[in-house]
Amino acid sequence: MPAIMLRLALLGSLLFAACSPALPARYVVEKDLDGFAYRRYQHVLDVELPVEGNPAEGHTATYFRRGEGSVVLATAFVTVYAEARGLAAELRERMEDLATYDAAVAEREGENVWVLDGDEPWVLWVSGRHVVKLGGPAGGEVPEALLETYLDLYPSDLADNGSAEEGAPSAGPSRAVTEESEDLDVPTSLREGAVR
Repeated sequence: MPAIMLRLALLGSLLFAACSPALPARYVVEKDLDGFAYRRYQHVLDVELPVEGNPAEGHTATYFRRGEGSVVLATAFVTVYAEARGLAAELRERMEDLATYDAAVAEREGENVWVLDGDEPWVLWVSGRHVVKLGGPAGGEVPEALLETYLDLYPSDLADNGSAEEGAPSAGPSRAVTEESEDLDVPTSLREGAVR
């Protein structure tokens, strides 16, 4: 009987893999997207949302569209973390602390994402162990083709309040909340910096 269960589990995982889109080898889409020409790829180790104890690396792609005497740029930045747990809480804390942008959760392409309104438009979300950030031209919008393509590849884990959906891989507390709760378990006299 265990051999049958193993085969069913294997078949189920193969069907799931066949039905879900495969991630690009370098995590970003390296092709033209609905009028936006793919320009370049860059691998970076200096990520925008560092999380202590959760190493990450970034992958960027730049796209452009020539217009009437101008060039419109769009950007994709996919940060890949070692672990998914707590990423949605980490992103939510950072979004709530932003001073230069107005951040709010909104629905785009049927998914919940963080939308940043400022000089340049940005859209961010968490998908498992990935944080996806898309940017559009100053005074414009994040191109719909980028949103649709990247949300298909990286479905959002976010609920309508910016926290992780129940059961999402990125659910869990942020590192700061985890450290605070660990501090509460230690008697006051034994905490770091306590008077001795």
